[in-house]
Amino acid sequence: MQKHSLKVLNRTQSNKGNLKRLRSAGKIPGNIYSKGNARAITVSAVAFRNLNKEIGGGASLVELEDENGETALTNIQSVQVNAVSRVIEHIDFREVARGESFVARVPVQLVGTSDCIGVKHDGGVIDHKSLELEIRCRPSKLPESISVDIAQLKVGEAIHVDDLEAIDGVEFLNNGVQVIVSCQPPTVAAASESVTADADGATSEEASGAEAGSASDSTEAGAVDGEGSGAASSSTVD
Repeated sequence: MQKHSLKVLNRTQSNKGNLKRLRSAGKIPGNIYSKGNARAITVSAVAFRNLNKEIGGGASLVELEDENGETALTNIQSVQVNAVSRVIEHIDFREVARGESFVARVPVQLVGTSDCIGVKHDGGVIDHKSLELEIRCRPSKLPESISVDIAQLKVGEAIHVDDLEAIDGVEFLNNGVQVIVSCQPPTVAAASESVTADADGATSEEASGAEAGSASDSTEAGAVDGEGSGAASSSTVD
């Protein structure tokens, strides 16, 4: 189990203007969720980037400490990132009770990829379908990642959640038949790529044909909407 620490500040104002000023000042707004309650906080953008480097993509616990010295043991639930600028816009933390089980998402790490039988001998292609799994465990049992050995995986075979070795104190919550990784025949993989390429080409042609007709509509929509909300996507930092 990894445990890291991070300083936070409590905040009360949360309208759009204040949030924009916070981000301009190098702060990231966020919330700490605990048993149905939410506490608004801010985090230094630099400190959170450094924390991400320390975590290195694995699952971990973060002990937050505010300006009053109050602490909360948390798991990062979600990180909202602007799809255009890639700037972190919001962070949600979930408080966990020491000694009590909680639900977390843990990344799946494939091992033995260079020795995979299906790839080396039959030219198969690895299809990593489940990049992370949902588990239940106590804070002290939280694994950084879940290792899946694919060295013996043959073409046409797959590894499911039910195939995973048991981890002490960890309960897998995903459906047992869910595929984690498979080894596809080279012909199937090539056909899949061809279909994707054809679909992308058709989409591009349609978009080009519609571009001229939509230009005036876009101008009118911009005048009506005024300032856009800004596209954003969410991802889990483990």
